[in-house]
Amino acid sequence: MTTFELLIGAPAFWARAASDIERAKRRVLVQAMTFEGDAAGQTAADAVEASGAVERRVLVDDYSRFVISDRWVAGRPDKLPAALRAEVEVTHAMFTGLARGGVGVRRTNPIGRLFTNYPARNHKKLIVADDAAYIGGINFSDHNFAWHDFMLRIEGAQAADWLAEDFQATWQSRARAGEIDLPGLTLRSLDGRTNAAAFGDLMAMIGAARREIVVISPYLTFPVTGALARAARRGVRVRLITPWPNNKPTVRDHLLATARRAGFEIILLREMIHLKGLLIDGARLVIGSSNFDFVSLAAEEELMVVVGDPATIADFVARIVRPALDTALPGDAHRISTIRGWIATGALKIAQAVAITARGARRTAVDWEP
Repeated sequence: MTTFELLIGAPAFWARAASDIERAKRRVLVQAMTFEGDAAGQTAADAVEASGAVERRVLVDDYSRFVISDRWVAGRPDKLPAALRAEVEVTHAMFTGLARGGVGVRRTNPIGRLFTNYPARNHKKLIVADDAAYIGGINFSDHNFAWHDFMLRIEGAQAADWLAEDFQATWQSRARAGEIDLPGLTLRSLDGRTNAAAFGDLMAMIGAARREIVVISPYLTFPVTGALARAARRGVRVRLITPWPNNKPTVRDHLLATARRAGFEIILLREMIHLKGLLIDGARLVIGSSNFDFVSLAAEEELMVVVGDPATIADFVARIVRPALDTALPGDAHRISTIRGWIATGALKIAQAVAITARGARRTAVDWEP
């Protein structure tokens, strides 16, 4: 039997995950793109190291060697502010300590000296603790824990085993594209090279919408916005929930300009969120690590979940969608100029061209080294 539980907010997620990690006997597998040596990251690392599970392993993307607290830290460390330099040092020490404590630690997709592989990130967030698994958008860092986000807890041997196999493939430098259908959901792994297939299925679902699509994302971009625009022209109600105080304002400006032209209903939130969800006709909910953006399509390894379980969808609507609608800013609270929208879109088109060049980058996992 497979069961589901939406854990909304980092405190709820971590309380549940920490308990599963503590009780695990066979395996504790943890994967994230951002994993930093601050309070959130160190707490997670301590839990993995303290676990009595026979198998304890961590995968962290190479991104965490170059970006800490949402700031670029590559280059000369002596030029960084003292607090940021200290966090870089404790992050490296945290992973070194895990390895010395018997935890396997690898970093995914080394960026390289010239940063040509920078777009080819492993963007997955995953925990497997025996037969409990977690998928979603929460990374292990204080600023990620502060953002409104959620994880889906899946309990059941079949789902946990499939996700453990995905973790193992990444560990062995085998980027895997695949899917498994389970009662109530479909799990998909995207390998960063053939993501067009999964995105094609997503576009087909949007194309089949008849009544309403609700999207919540801070980073939604083309080509998904194009599919949503076509749905709106067919008379489908498209509601977009996104934060005004976005940590990537260029994406926000492009998104607001695109949504206004396409006739989406824009619901602006007062605080930064990291939620990703796309609900079609109240019957199918797409969640996971993907931001539904051009970078995810072009080059990132992702986990995507299509949920059909009515109870989970109802929970998502009740505890994520409705509170967002109730607390949103007025629809005309913030407007951007046409020129500002054009500039943002142009910048993202250039970024898309760069991301596409990384599609063929080799996907590897190597032992952690500072």
